[in-house]
Amino acid sequence: MNYWWVNQNQTYEQEIGGGYMWSPQKQANGKNTFHYDNMKLVKKGDVIFSYYNQEIQAIGIVLNEAYEASKPEEFGPTGGEWDNHGWKVDMHYKAISFPLSPLDIWDTLRLTLPEKYSPLNANGGGYQGYLFNVPSEMAALLFSNLVFYRFSL
Repeated sequence: MNYWWVNQNQTYEQEIGGGYMWSPQKQANGKNTFHYDNMKLVKKGDVIFSYYNQEIQAIGIVLNEAYEASKPEEFGPTGGEWDNHGWKVDMHYKAISFPLSPLDIWDTLRLTLPEKYSPLNANGGGYQGYLFNVPSEMAALLFSNLVFYRFSL
């Protein structure tokens, strides 16, 4: 099992409500980028930390590997610059009763960030990008601080 961090700032409501993650396959300039390519690496049973409004707001379990899908109609004008051709992963999400801000645990969390392609910058803010791999040490720390976390499939 792997752990992932998804930034859903523009599409949180649609993705959580619809039970999926969606990203374009390429950047607007036609180039590949690691955070979209990561969609092809998720596997059934992987855990997703859903980051929205500077907090981890939900936890998700991946239900299937990524498949090709057009940009969801419910996005409306959001992401107008995104390519319509994308990746979709079906998810089972559970909202967290008390969301966790990375800044609340920054002194210890920063020590567990990946050296390359971290979801958070040196000040604890989120990087622009969609899907980031989370090391197991970082995931363990996040879980241990989600005291009110209750999840069942």
